[in-house]
Amino acid sequence: WKEAHEGQARTLAFEVMLPAAAAEGPVQETVAERPPHVLVVDDNATNRMVAQALCEMFDCTCESAEDGLEAVEAARAGRFDLILMDIRMPNMDGVAASKAIRALPGPAAHVPIIALTANVEPEDAQAYYAAGMNGVVEKPMKAEHLLTALREAHDGGRAPAQDRGAAWAAPSPIA
Repeated sequence: WKEAHEGQARTLAFEVMLPAAAAEGPVQETVAERPPHVLVVDDNATNRMVAQALCEMFDCTCESAEDGLEAVEAARAGRFDLILMDIRMPNMDGVAASKAIRALPGPAAHVPIIALTANVEPEDAQAYYAAGMNGVVEKPMKAEHLLTALREAHDGGRAPAQDRGAAWAAPSPIA
């Protein structure tokens, strides 16, 4: 059917009837079938709120931690698909927390970790990658940079620094 909107374009709509697919055996939920679950780690409540709102805008679910110690404990549970990690925090900074998470046993050690920081000079980024982080998003966060980092993490993340060589590349613009 079509709907006319005075002074505007027309809306064309249609319905398609498809047969239901038969299930073959038990269905297991995979990351591709559910929203990615993100741990947002930042000592600043406003920064956590902004990061969570952006993640939710990209259909992710979120939990938060206020410092590196809380992040390591949360990561230990192994329920995250991505960790957004502030660098400068009290008790345990983001670099130390990332190293501690990488030392955990099991799948928690392999969750992509993205640094959230205003310090994005190449030598700073090298230190983040050397600590086991997979990417860097500059503060203040821009939605397109976070989306690029989320996509890279979803596609397997970046290789650690020693596997990528010495060159640091800023996030690519969204096409």
